[in-house]
Amino acid sequence: MEESKKEEFELIPVTPLRKLEKKIEELEKRTGYNNTEIYRELVSIIRMNQEIVDALIKANDSLRIELSKLPLKIEELTKKIEELIELIKAAGEEEEETKTTIEIKPLVEKIEKLAEINNKILETNESLLSLMEQVSKKLTKPSVPTPPVPLRPPISQQKIG
Repeated sequence: MEESKKEEFELIPVTPLRKLEKKIEELEKRTGYNNTEIYRELVSIIRMNQEIVDALIKANDSLRIELSKLPLKIEELTKKIEELIELIKAAGEEEEETKTTIEIKPLVEKIEKLAEINNKILETNESLLSLMEQVSKKLTKPSVPTPPVPLRPPISQQKIG
């Protein structure tokens, strides 16, 4: 495990590495060593190695460029997410208000009817109060004395007959 932690990994094209491996295998399989041929093979191996290094440099540069763009894109994404959250909150509040208005509307109508009934009762009570005041005034007002009307004449005055 410690060995794998120490190893470094990079993304590189596999084809040049395969060619390099084949060349090395060919060199190992040959029994006779010809110096000029070995030098040629070494030069071709060095060239392939240089191609791999160039490809790595290009990949590294493009990776740096893309990584340098990343913070700006993350910032833009964060702003857009915040805007989305604000829109969701606003829509939720609007829906809540609409829902509340729909639920309260029947209650408001009933309260308005009750207010109308209360106004009618108030008017009736006021008219009853004024009538009671008038009756009270009539009862407390001294009445004009009227001579008493005899209901029957006295017995002595009655004719028997």
